[in-house]
Parts: sequence; C-alpha cells; structure tokens
Amino acid sequence: MNDVLDHLNSVSMLGRSAEVLFLVLGLDFAITALHSYQELLGRGGPLWRNFGAVVGVYVPNILGFVLFTAGLVLVLWALALAGIAGWLPLVGLVGPSASAAALGALIGARLSDTAISHVALHAAGYRPNPGLSSTSLYVAEAAFILIAFQKGLAGGPTAAKYGFLAGVLAFVVVLPLLWVLRLVIPAWRRTHWPRWQPLPAWAMERA
Repeated sequence: MNDVLDHLNSVSMLGRSAEVLFLVLGLDFAITALHSYQELLGRGGPLWRNFGAVVGVYVPNILGFVLFTAGLVLVLWALALAGIAGWLPLVGLVGPSASAAALGALIGARLSDTAISHVALHAAGYRPNPGLSSTSLYVAEAAFILIAFQKGLAGGPTAAKYGFLAGVLAFVVVLPLLWVLRLVIPAWRRTHWPRWQPLPAWAMERA
C-alpha cells in the first residue's frame, strides 16, 4: 500500500492519501459502471444492437456483451488502476511509462467514446443513443485527470501520447469493424437504420 500511495504522490497533485486514492478510484469505477449500465439497459440499448443497426449487422448478445460491456469495463478499470494507483492485479506495481500510457489511454477513451460513439451519432440522427446522458461525466473526468495527473503524464510524455492515441482509436474503429463483420458474415446482415428514423424492430429484440 505504501508503494501505491508513493505512486499517487509522484504522478498527481493529490498527495499521499489512501482516502483520496479510494475516492478517485471509486468515482472512476462508478462512472464507468454507470455508463456501461446505460449502454446495456438504457433506451435504445443494448449498444451493440444500436451500433449494429447503424451499419446493418446483427451482433449476437453473447459477443456484444463480452466486447461492449464486460470486456470494456474491465479494460477501463485496469487503465484506472494502472494510471492512478500504479498497480494491476496479477502484475503488481507498474512503471512510470506504463502509468503514463494508461492515463493517456483513459483520457483518450473517455473523449473518443463521448465524441464518436455518442455525440456524433446523436447529432447525425441516430436516436436514441444509450449512454449519451452520462458522457458529461466522461468529459469531466478526462479534464480532471489531465489537470490532477500532469506530473504522471509529463513523466512519460511519449507513452502518454501513444496511450492517448490508442484510447481514441479504440472507439474510432468500432463502426468500421462492424461494417467488415457485415461483409464477412452474410447471415448477420440486416437492414440499415435510416437516419432520423426509429430504431429498426430487429435491433430492439432482446433475445
């Protein structure tokens, strides 16, 4: 625990406080969980059906849940642990470069998810968009990390930049990959979702 607190003190302006560490991590975990819950069960969800409708492809629930919900939540939680606490389960303490990369990736992921997966699609007429309402928390957290963890980002600037780009690209490639999936698996092809029209009936089937 002392090593983790030393890490927090070295990468942030938050000092060496266990209470602050748990508060920041708890808020990060809660924001991720809330956003994922909205994407899963919110109006227009689950998100993999919503996105699939945009390109006209049916994504099976088990695959969608693993990639869009469970897998994404675990990755985002891992980035928070590595960047904020400097520690990962089964790995232990991580170095300054890995921490900077994780912080950069978390910022990039929060902003890219907000801009591409939610705001852009909503503005383009693909409504409803599950998870849109909680993206303000994503932007607020990205700003907080950028300000409060300047020391950690500056300690590994190249790693932080690459992490940021990786976080951004992770959401840029989602719709193109679904489009490729539509091409290679004809049985999963469905009608496209016309902009400004209701979500297709096939995309609202939960089974």
